[in-house]
Amino acid sequence: MKNEKSGIDQYIRSLIEALGVSYEEQASTNVDIKKALKTASKQKEGNIGKPEFLFFSKEFLVVIEDKADTSKSVSYDENGDIDLTRPIIADYALNGAVHYARHIVNNSLSVEKTFAIGASGNSHSNEIKIAYVDKETVKELPNINNLEDIHPDNIEEFYRVTVLGELPREERELREVNKLASEMHEDLRNYGSLEGEKKATVVSAILLALEEPSFNIDRLVSSDRKGAKDGDLIFNAIEVYLENSGIIPYAKRGELLDQFSFVRSDITLNSLKDTLGTSPLKYFTLKLKENLKDKIKHSDMDILGNFYGEFVKYGGSDGNSLGIVLTPRHITNLMVDLIDVNYNDYVLDPACGTGAFLIASMNKMLKQAENDESNVEEVEKKIIDIKQNRLFGIELQQKLFTIATTNMILRGDGKSNLRRDDMFHVDKEEIKSKGITKLLINPPYSQAKTKELHHLAEIGFIKESLDMINYGGQLCAIVPQSTMVGKRKEDRLKKKEILENHTLKTVITLNKDTFYGVGVNPCIAIFVAGEPHPENKRVNFVNFTDDGFTVRKHIGLVGDGTEKSKKEHLLNVLNDYEDDDTNFIVKSTIKWDDEWLHSFYYFNDEIPTEDEFKSVMADYLSFEFNMKSQGKGYLFNQDSGEE
Repeated sequence: MKNEKSGIDQYIRSLIEALGVSYEEQASTNVDIKKALKTASKQKEGNIGKPEFLFFSKEFLVVIEDKADTSKSVSYDENGDIDLTRPIIADYALNGAVHYARHIVNNSLSVEKTFAIGASGNSHSNEIKIAYVDKETVKELPNINNLEDIHPDNIEEFYRVTVLGELPREERELREVNKLASEMHEDLRNYGSLEGEKKATVVSAILLALEEPSFNIDRLVSSDRKGAKDGDLIFNAIEVYLENSGIIPYAKRGELLDQFSFVRSDITLNSLKDTLGTSPLKYFTLKLKENLKDKIKHSDMDILGNFYGEFVKYGGSDGNSLGIVLTPRHITNLMVDLIDVNYNDYVLDPACGTGAFLIASMNKMLKQAENDESNVEEVEKKIIDIKQNRLFGIELQQKLFTIATTNMILRGDGKSNLRRDDMFHVDKEEIKSKGITKLLINPPYSQAKTKELHHLAEIGFIKESLDMINYGGQLCAIVPQSTMVGKRKEDRLKKKEILENHTLKTVITLNKDTFYGVGVNPCIAIFVAGEPHPENKRVNFVNFTDDGFTVRKHIGLVGDGTEKSKKEHLLNVLNDYEDDDTNFIVKSTIKWDDEWLHSFYYFNDEIPTEDEFKSVMADYLSFEFNMKSQGKGYLFNQDSGEE
């Protein structure tokens, strides 16, 4: 039997159908579950229970109850637990779902693990609460925005993270990489006597040498024995690889090789180390080949960037002194999705750092090409085209340029369209002639420390970048929220200039802990290049502070298991596939001197419930009584207009 065709029923039904699972409504044909529901009524003990929706996702039973009023989402008892008494279980969505789930696991033989979902609202404004239930446990989990996290492909990971408290898969991968980076930091310092940026350069050099087929690690024997020094062999392997592969032009090859030349002459790196039984260079090469070489090619993570971040945080040449803040992996992937980077785009990062945005863009473009319905030959051509012709980067800092170039080469970037230059002084028309359609940037932060350097404010990077994009292309920037306010007069005037030539499309306020440990409150801004901003254009202002990422003690920022559904919801709302209330998104016209943030335009469009109205009135009457008892009754006298 189907549920009533209310807004929330239809909405939840559509979410379940999108999962591609078989589901039932208000009954079950599963003999074991049907037997358990015979005495599961929410209204009267011993009668039949009829959950709104039931379905299996892998081994987990999902039970859903819904209510048309968000005030009927969940109710707690005096201990703060989900209240499972009557009539509460009949009146509140999550309470009813947990009641059914618990009854089923306690009265069936086959069901051991369940997720209870309480959905409330309508097609415009919805709330989805979820709890895990087994015979010993009722555990409320973070809210979800849709059912993507309990898709059969995702539910086991969701269970491990939200219920068992394990780290998300991405964080487990990151911890492995950072553990290796930390070990390499110690090794490079202790065995190679290296500090600062040279550590990352040695790692880059070795990884490039390992790409050369003729390079033989067994020939590394250290300079205390006969034959060439290990550094010479590594350097020569890089030189041969770059020349034979035709990856980068001759001039750029020379610049790159100059950065690696010190490995040939560094005495410590090339000398036999008794404690290792070999040279530090051979030791580092063996370790990187075993633990890192293959990972880089098959990951959307900026692994070398994470190595660099690990190295500089210990030494005096701290990247943060240059305003360098490495963009987290989930943010680079989000930003690529926000402007819908696809395999027909030409992508530029004009302050590319270690290349994280280019890596994220390449991965998405390659996946799209591989999933294309064209024949195999056409797909292969498209993949080569993406790698050789559609990814561009500019970087001023030599050390970062070296890492970014290595990063792209290791991922099969057949041409490495990176240039070491100052984005403020490049020929923008020449850049635009490359066909740039999408631009991603995380500008160096806090560089405009004096009036003379005001052009280095984050808004200045955005303004300059927009002039590098072809008409109608999109820019996606992650910047401090203060950038969208305008910290000084010069910044506000740049905002005005931007609107006179380009269009602001969306500003997304992010989780304040996105750059955990750095102290930046960030936002993402999306612009359309070359189109002056229309006065009647309504801009999307989004509050995405609840993004499914939380700070765990001794670990840092990690996903709480709901990050996939929350990202999906954000993208769906921006693409008008789903609705949400003004607490999440406000659409408003703007002026150049406005604060371009959700908090500036936000208004509460929710009609107060009867309980909320009673609560406010009770607070007011209590305040009035308190004032009158203190002899301040005159505050409540009507103004007669007489003096």
